[in-house]
Amino acid sequence: MTDHDNMLMICAMPHLAQNTSLEPLFRFAATLGIGADDICDAIGLDLRAATVRGLIPATAMIDAVEWVATTSQTPNFGLLMAERVEPRIIGLPALIAEQSRSIADYYDVIAAHLGQHSTGYTFMLDQDGPGGVGRLRVLSRGLYEPRHFVEAVLAIQLRVFPQFLGPAWRPTKVLLAHAQLGRAGDYARAFGAQVVFEAGYNAIVFSADDLRWRAARQGNGVRHHLEHVAAATQRDLSSRVVTAIRTLLPTREATIEAVAAAMSINPRTLQRRLQRSGTSFSQLLAETRIELARDLLGREGISATETASRLGFAEPSVLSRFLRKRIGISPRRFRQNWR
Repeated sequence: MTDHDNMLMICAMPHLAQNTSLEPLFRFAATLGIGADDICDAIGLDLRAATVRGLIPATAMIDAVEWVATTSQTPNFGLLMAERVEPRIIGLPALIAEQSRSIADYYDVIAAHLGQHSTGYTFMLDQDGPGGVGRLRVLSRGLYEPRHFVEAVLAIQLRVFPQFLGPAWRPTKVLLAHAQLGRAGDYARAFGAQVVFEAGYNAIVFSADDLRWRAARQGNGVRHHLEHVAAATQRDLSSRVVTAIRTLLPTREATIEAVAAAMSINPRTLQRRLQRSGTSFSQLLAETRIELARDLLGREGISATETASRLGFAEPSVLSRFLRKRIGISPRRFRQNWR
């Protein structure tokens, strides 16, 4: 399989994201008269999944931004949204990136750690010419083109660089793949530089002087500590796999390939790591389904059909066979036992 084929496969896989970015979106949308339940209904996301901290499909975050922008008829929605979100919302990746020693180092750090927040988009730095181009690539594709989402992400990211390059720093240019959405003044306020629309890709353009910047020599204790914390978080492999499985089950795509892609791990590597920890993907998948079945069948008003769908089964008979094979009882008996 070629690198191109691998990239096509990765782009086709379901990507996951922490739902922390939904909170400021919900708050901003409320000021426009749009409720969180309306947003979740529109994009097909369970409200509990949106409000209880955890993973959601990366497309849900993108579609939520685009749907609110469209519904509220706010042409500069992404830029206004960016004003209400701190760069640290992505968590540990942002904290580690703040310790970067150069612009190139910043992009290396983000590439290495952003997957802990979202695998739905990525950054990379091209340095072919005298300057550099920091590209934003959106890997998740949902109901909407990610236009307002892209503008929000780049506007938030731009607020990171003045801490390295000085408060007066501005990019050379900002490139956007889509046509202009808001007023020219909106973009000038958000980016402080020329914006080129329909540029073919999304990026921040840096000067040669920007790329020559190096941090003053200092101890790396903070960065080493944060990277240690990030590594420890990554090592809690089984819980991360279970979280990904729970998120993907309703899509019927809770396969080891999809989970591995969502976690930015090769499927064979994931299976080997699980085996070293004394479990397997199929075991975690079955245990997760049993735990969810116990929860769902124990609730009033949730049918076996809905339970089967949420567990990734095509119909109740498949759920019934699964429960009989795994624990020896039918869904009805299972429901009676857990009520």
